[in-house]
Amino acid sequence: MSVELPRTMRASAAEARRPAEPPTPGRAGGEAARASRGAAAEVAVDCRGLVKSFAGGAVRALDGVSVAIKANEFFTLLGPSGCGKTTLLRLIAGFETQDAGSVAVYGQLLDGLPPFRRPVNTVFQSYAVFPHLTVEENIAFGLEMQRRSRREIDARVAEMLALVKLEGMEKRKPAQLSGGQQQRVALARALATAPRVLLLDEPLSALDLKLRTDMQLELKRLQAEVGITFVFVTHDQHEALTMSDRIAVMNRGKILQIGTPEEIYERPAARFVADFIGETNLLPATRIGERRFRLASGEELETAEPGAAGEALTLAIRPERASLAPPGDPGLAGIVEQIVYEGTDTTYHVLIAGGLRLRLREQNREGSRPRVGTGERVAVALPAAAIRVLAE
Repeated sequence: MSVELPRTMRASAAEARRPAEPPTPGRAGGEAARASRGAAAEVAVDCRGLVKSFAGGAVRALDGVSVAIKANEFFTLLGPSGCGKTTLLRLIAGFETQDAGSVAVYGQLLDGLPPFRRPVNTVFQSYAVFPHLTVEENIAFGLEMQRRSRREIDARVAEMLALVKLEGMEKRKPAQLSGGQQQRVALARALATAPRVLLLDEPLSALDLKLRTDMQLELKRLQAEVGITFVFVTHDQHEALTMSDRIAVMNRGKILQIGTPEEIYERPAARFVADFIGETNLLPATRIGERRFRLASGEELETAEPGAAGEALTLAIRPERASLAPPGDPGLAGIVEQIVYEGTDTTYHVLIAGGLRLRLREQNREGSRPRVGTGERVAVALPAAAIRVLAE
């Protein structure tokens, strides 16, 4: 009797048939890879001009996407649902075929190759572990498909169990494991065959908050130990900022900005990036001098970024970079509308002239008592160096 496997399991089984790569011992391989990072300009995944449409061309999921992902880095594709991040991952994996453009891994063009011929493995959101197999059988699956020797399989399974901290659970079935443990099994199975690139499609989204936070640190540890390239897809900004070496922010089939977490957060290149990554205050303004701006309310601000007068732009400032001051002090005059206690922080919602609302966040270093009350008049100080100038 034949059994139809779910789609993600069929993909896992197909990937397992990939010809064996030379074994990469976890810790030793990671150290060797990190030692070679000096010239980490080596490109692991090179996507050029990728175009992908669905529904007969009515939906353009990717619109000329090009990105070079470095060897041994933790690279995150970040964006809202429908931005094209999962489509890009699936093109690299070979589960979809691009309409135009090319994909290469370490210089090897993958165009036209099926998933099991590509030097990559995928970890899915749904785990896709085989329910009828034990933990050790799941991990060994790909190695057996590659016809490795029993001795080699046993040694590699033991290594993977230690890597993901599942020693003593090798005889359990997936139903006897927690969600986090099942995700570790999926990771171990994907890493066991020593892929050159590991693709992760929102693998933590099904976990609860505490477990997800623990697994973020675990994934970062695993990537550092095995020393291979991780390409991670998520819509969770905190997740991306926590784990990534670099982040590509996507929207409507395009990459808007690539940079380190600090660069993306502190120096967003577009209004969408500033608004999508964390919280930010966006103020429409007109440049009236090299560094001076006028808001719609008529109030004026100084920034540290020079430019030509006459431009209509957007000013962005993070809530934690703005501060409350007594009324009459330098800043934007306003009234406190709402105060929200958030444990470690308190957020103040302030209404300023022209109907604009600003959010300010302060850490509760001295307890939860707010510095001002609802309805009080305040000034909002906006340091010039903290204001980013964004094109409309």
